[in-house]
Amino acid sequence: MQKFLLILSFALVAATSSIYAQAEREKLSQPDAAVALKQVAYAGRTLDFTGVFVIQKGDHFETCRITHYGSGPKELEKIERLDGEALEIARVDDSVLVYLPSKKFVKSKFGVQERSFPSLTPNQISTIGENYDVFIGDVDRIAGRFATHVSLVPRDALRYRHELWIDQKTGLQVKAQMYTERNELVEQIMFTEVAIGNHVTEAMTRSVYEEVALAWKLDRGAKKQLRTAASDSESLWSVSRPPQGFKQVMKSEKTIGQRGSRVHLVFSDGFAAVSIFIDSSGTSRFNAGLAKEGSLNVYRLVLNDRFVTVLGDVPANALKQMGDSLVKN
Repeated sequence: MQKFLLILSFALVAATSSIYAQAEREKLSQPDAAVALKQVAYAGRTLDFTGVFVIQKGDHFETCRITHYGSGPKELEKIERLDGEALEIARVDDSVLVYLPSKKFVKSKFGVQERSFPSLTPNQISTIGENYDVFIGDVDRIAGRFATHVSLVPRDALRYRHELWIDQKTGLQVKAQMYTERNELVEQIMFTEVAIGNHVTEAMTRSVYEEVALAWKLDRGAKKQLRTAASDSESLWSVSRPPQGFKQVMKSEKTIGQRGSRVHLVFSDGFAAVSIFIDSSGTSRFNAGLAKEGSLNVYRLVLNDRFVTVLGDVPANALKQMGDSLVKN
């Protein structure tokens, strides 16, 4: 990474006092180009970031929001179309779900090696090394960040020229253009805003349609992925304000019927135990509020379309505090 940042910082050495540094284009050796572009690909896979980018193809413009979580054990990403017909793409490593709410349909793709902007794939890098010369150029300001301009100039007449802008601090690609041999712009993708850091959580990459889509038309792969995702999402429940001394000591999940599910959390202070049951469906006897059943105090509430029951040998106000501070992360 250090070598990559040194390569991309080349243009800054020759910077003037202007906000745009006017550096001469410098051709990179093939090994240096490979190192730099591999780090761009690495940044696109492993960084946590959110942003809005615009795609321009001819007269067509499209705006999308991307949420990428790359610092966990799996690479997670969600892309939302912000104009026109609604569409969401959710990816876990090489598995992709495409949500089409207007059609109430979800389709799946597996083994997807391609990556959307701002990532690069190993196949792209291999193609660049074989067919393009790589030049480092000016430093521009894109979406509020200083970015080094990288040109990919084809060595033959069989492909188009590509222009990339790479964030100098992180190595993330923030803008890309493609030109014909006549210097006509074919496509442009660029961030209008981007935030890079640890503000992204796994929950932020989940589709807003994930749960309702279980009732949509699904292909076989989508059914399997969504049921797994629905099960995983239940584990995201937590109590934000447990009474002092109470800690979570157990968590279990199980399926009830065809589509129902139950999450069971247990908290204890070493003496008393409190159970929290989070059900995806309720019963006709579900009455929200405080109650007493034998020696147990019980607190019931409906939260995020879930039926929550909190019970234990503790005062009712302790149950209410736990139930009212239950959150889905």
